[in-house]
Amino acid sequence: MELNLEKNTITLYGKSYKYDLFLNKLASLPGEDLYQFITNRGIALPRKMNCMALVSVLNEKIKYLHSKSLSKDNFARLEYYKDFGEAALVAIFSDICNDDDFYKYRYNLINLILINHDKLSLNDGELQYLRSIKKSGIESFPDYENYISASCLEQDGTFDGVEIEVLKNSLLHAATANGIIELGKKYGIEIPEHLTREEYYDFIVYYLDKKGKYTEEVEAELKNMTLAGLTTFSRRNGVPLQPTLTKEDYITYLFYYLDGCDIVTTNITEIEKTDIYDPVNFSFDLSQISIFGEDKEAKRIVSFDGDDDPEYVEKINKIIEDANKPEVEHVEEILAAPLRPGEKTMDDDSGDIKLEEFELELEAQEKAQEEEAKKLEEEKALEDEEIMKLIEKDKEEEEKEPEVVEEKIDITKVVKNDEYASKRLKELKHGNRKMIVITITASIVVLVLGFVIYALVR
Repeated sequence: MELNLEKNTITLYGKSYKYDLFLNKLASLPGEDLYQFITNRGIALPRKMNCMALVSVLNEKIKYLHSKSLSKDNFARLEYYKDFGEAALVAIFSDICNDDDFYKYRYNLINLILINHDKLSLNDGELQYLRSIKKSGIESFPDYENYISASCLEQDGTFDGVEIEVLKNSLLHAATANGIIELGKKYGIEIPEHLTREEYYDFIVYYLDKKGKYTEEVEAELKNMTLAGLTTFSRRNGVPLQPTLTKEDYITYLFYYLDGCDIVTTNITEIEKTDIYDPVNFSFDLSQISIFGEDKEAKRIVSFDGDDDPEYVEKINKIIEDANKPEVEHVEEILAAPLRPGEKTMDDDSGDIKLEEFELELEAQEKAQEEEAKKLEEEKALEDEEIMKLIEKDKEEEEKEPEVVEEKIDITKVVKNDEYASKRLKELKHGNRKMIVITITASIVVLVLGFVIYALVR
């Protein structure tokens, strides 16, 4: 790979591309894709590199803050901006930056990676692979930054991307107690508010051992002490921690915990960069900010080397001027409803309709509307009643069995006409008159049999 910043070109496999367009393509990749690429190749980014990318955007953003941009406490913390670790930089970025700044962060991060391609052992094939990935949705800033942070490792002697001693001072003066607790959680360290007897005992032993004061006599003295006894011992011997932790104690406990950890580091010791990645040394005129945030006018309070540049002065003055413009309330015009033919308004000077007449007319209209509504309700009720009647009637007819009308048989005709009788039996085979015919036939048979038996007996 050959990178020529002056000519704005990057050359891969002998083919040159516009460098800014190449950066734009890689800056449009989701953080998850970059995370997968970096972790799979096994060479992590130094966490300081991510801090530099954040600083490159925040430098320009902080320059144009005014007295109403942040609270007085937050401006006081920014006095230590140049010593901020990754967590503090992410927090201030989330507070004052927008989507355009998010894009600049991604763009500058990729630029920093490519500037250090030799230290990261990036080859042409890997960069061509990144260039070939199809664009998809970018995560939000917090999610994207989480992926990048998870792709990073510390350098020797750093934590959260900053030299440990520098970070200690920054946390002491610019972090809140909760911010320190959250920093611990970021790296899987639970900082307790109260130490148990065993936790406190372990810290005292650790501290005395580092100072070369942990002897067999001290060990015997501490061994059977209660928590209260250990507290008294600590105060008497200058142990910098109490069982109930303060903000300063949180910092002490955090780095005590880290001292017992085996932190995996990257072997990259130096990072190539340009001036935009160095934090600007800002100062702030806090006297221009009210403690209670009741400032009526925005004021210029940021100072830095080069703040007298005419272009900067013109731009910051315009920002402050816009901030001090009174807010214009948007009042919606309420349009009157169109008048019906013959209707007059209350503002009509003709005098035809006075206020009392208007109220009477309005009352009459309301009454008429109520009567009309009542009438409609009654009609609807009647319609509903008729419908229910029809439904009940249909239901009754469905449930009612059809009436069977029996056809009367002329017995004399049956006796005199055998063919008719036979035909009639066939027709009534499955009918209700079947029993009548069978009864008549049986009676005839009984009479005949009786007559035969009588004759035989005689």
